[in-house]
Amino acid sequence: MDVTVFLLLLSAFSAVSSLVTEGIKNFAADKSELSYNIVALVTALLIGGVGTALYYQLNALPFTVNNIIHMALMGLASGLVSMVGFDKVKQAIEQVIRIKG
Repeated sequence: MDVTVFLLLLSAFSAVSSLVTEGIKNFAADKSELSYNIVALVTALLIGGVGTALYYQLNALPFTVNNIIHMALMGLASGLVSMVGFDKVKQAIEQVIRIKG
C-alpha cells in the first residue's frame, strides 16, 4: 500500500467512523452512560480494519503479515483522525486508564 492509497482510505474511514459514532451516540443517548471517546475508538478500529481488509480483497492483494499490520495501523490512524484533536485523544486515554483501574 502506497502513501496515496493510505491517505485516501484514511480520509474515507475517518469520515465513516465519525458518522457511525454519531449514529451510535444518537441511538444510545438515553439508554446508558457510554464513554463516547471509547465508542469512537472501537468504531474506528473496526471500520479501519474491516475496510482495509475489504480493499485488499477487492484488489486481490494477499493477506500477508505486513498487510495485517497495515490493517491494525489503519484502524488506529482512523481512530485518531476521527476523534479530531489532542484533547479528545488525551481524554480517551484517561477514560481507558480509569476503566482498568
